[in-house]
Amino acid sequence: MFVDEFELFLFDADGVIYIGDQPCLGAVEVINILQKRGKGVRILTNDSRFSRQEIKEKLLKMGINFHKEDIITASWCLACYLKKVKLSKVLVLGTDALKKEIFEMGGFVVEKSPEAIVVGYNEDLALKDIQKVIHYVERGITFIATNCDISFPTPWGRQPATGSIVRLIENVTGKKAIVIGKPSAFIFQIAQNGYSPNTKTVMIGDSPEIDILGAHQVNISAILVSPQPIQYPTPRDYRNPDGHVETLFQLIEDSFQLKTWEKPDFPWPEKIEVAVAALLFDKNKRVLLVKRKDNSYWALPTGRMELGETLEEAVIREIKEELNLKINVKSLVGIYSHPSDQVLSYNSGETIQFITSCFLCELKGGNLTNNQLEILESGFYSISHFPQPMVASHQQWIEDSLKNQERAIFR
Repeated sequence: MFVDEFELFLFDADGVIYIGDQPCLGAVEVINILQKRGKGVRILTNDSRFSRQEIKEKLLKMGINFHKEDIITASWCLACYLKKVKLSKVLVLGTDALKKEIFEMGGFVVEKSPEAIVVGYNEDLALKDIQKVIHYVERGITFIATNCDISFPTPWGRQPATGSIVRLIENVTGKKAIVIGKPSAFIFQIAQNGYSPNTKTVMIGDSPEIDILGAHQVNISAILVSPQPIQYPTPRDYRNPDGHVETLFQLIEDSFQLKTWEKPDFPWPEKIEVAVAALLFDKNKRVLLVKRKDNSYWALPTGRMELGETLEEAVIREIKEELNLKINVKSLVGIYSHPSDQVLSYNSGETIQFITSCFLCELKGGNLTNNQLEILESGFYSISHFPQPMVASHQQWIEDSLKNQERAIFR
């Protein structure tokens, strides 16, 4: 039976265990069965409206008994995070329950001169409260969110959640929040406290973008609870569940089976962007390389395509902006999109999958001058002695350009 394969079961709350004050079909029975079998069972919720004690009392009324320590909320994890990074004075957009969790962990809720901004959920939130937060975030104050959920289920339909507020603030300020709740790895690490790293764990949730993605990012198996199965096109998609059930009763059926999750060799990207790269050789067959300021790696000159541009215009502009050179575009070497080498993570916290078109170009004029905001060094180098460290995929693109193939490469 499936339940015998795992030692720790992590359940989402809203939409999986209950909706409003009513338990979901099979929730009471299945959780009681798991507990009687001696399984570890924990609630893992992004809901920042209620304290762990309030959720414990709510579950008890439904006939489900949990120790408070087995209820892992984004609010409590956020309080743990604040203590870990030693941020004690915080301005909070959220409920009294969130403020209480922070206070009990040694933090202080303030209205002025905060060390951090904390954004949770509060039905009574006013525009002036958001404007106040924006003011501090623009000044560089640490911006932390309990979660990035856009909506949550209620008996009356889905309602806006914390993520809707967080996105508003991010869009206005251009600053990205530190997210504590699912799909962040931090809340999953807290949820596994007290268990060994090798404990066989499974997540049961109703959101591919939150529960399934979060579990798979930390290499935990994941089951989707939904009326219909959801399948994304590629098996590399972190949001694809390892199993699907319509109700929790199916978890204890002999016929229920779970696929094995095999984590891909790239982090999950937040978005896809179009990029260009230029291959420029001098008369001695040396290739133009740049040492990037953001990671100190040697690479081909690259850049992102802007709105309204063609690919040709983009690569010409990038070479002019970064190196003060004028070029002609001769031919397409290849289009590279495989996530194994085209998913990149940045210090800003962004993780992006690029679709990069690499062009063979020729020099028209200009004096090689580095844009010091982006480039540390630049020059023409022999293809037999690349400077190091160098971006491995760019070495492959250079080799591709030397193969004299009749058609562009797609990889």
